[in-house]
Amino acid sequence: SQLEEFARKRKSQISKDPLFRTQFQKLCSKLGIDPLASNKGFWAQILGVGDFYYELGIQSIHICLATRSINGGLISLDNLCKKLRKIRQSSGSKSGKDKVSVSDEDVERALKSLEPLGNGIKLVSQPGQRGKPSKKMVISVPVELSSDNLHVLQEAQERGYTNLKTLQSNLGWSRERADRATSTMVKEGMIWIDSQTSAIGEDDFWFPSLMTRSV
Repeated sequence: SQLEEFARKRKSQISKDPLFRTQFQKLCSKLGIDPLASNKGFWAQILGVGDFYYELGIQSIHICLATRSINGGLISLDNLCKKLRKIRQSSGSKSGKDKVSVSDEDVERALKSLEPLGNGIKLVSQPGQRGKPSKKMVISVPVELSSDNLHVLQEAQERGYTNLKTLQSNLGWSRERADRATSTMVKEGMIWIDSQTSAIGEDDFWFPSLMTRSV
């Protein structure tokens, strides 16, 4: 087909340019074609995309597991991508693809392609705060975040932390609702409690996953 011929001619650009790769995937999607459907299909053979995304997904999972003890299994997609690029730039893989530029869309697609394997990795969208764009988070623990949990994340997005009084004031919640929403996240290790520095007599709830240099 014309699409297959186009893919052959632009193979190098599709493999090396993350923006062009995303545009190509959108084109395929409009035509009802999924280049990542199988490692054994035509697209995997001609482009090598099956192996590329599988490897990307496995590396992403390793990062999630390695940082779980500190961030409680919650890491922003931005931070995951930064760590992934650093690893891929500092070490070469057997496939030789570690030097290829990787976009956030590549990582998101790689994680979604591994979902059928039941790896426990989930992507959630955190609503943007005060006109800011939404933020995507990666969860690597067996817990379902409720809409209240996501609102807590939203409130902590700008400063990296929040507290019960702020949640009550900004969201109009009762103290019991705010406490219930944060308790689950504290239990999972997604929140660090700081009882020392708050100027308003409230424990501050810090999210390692939202810190600028979060691990």
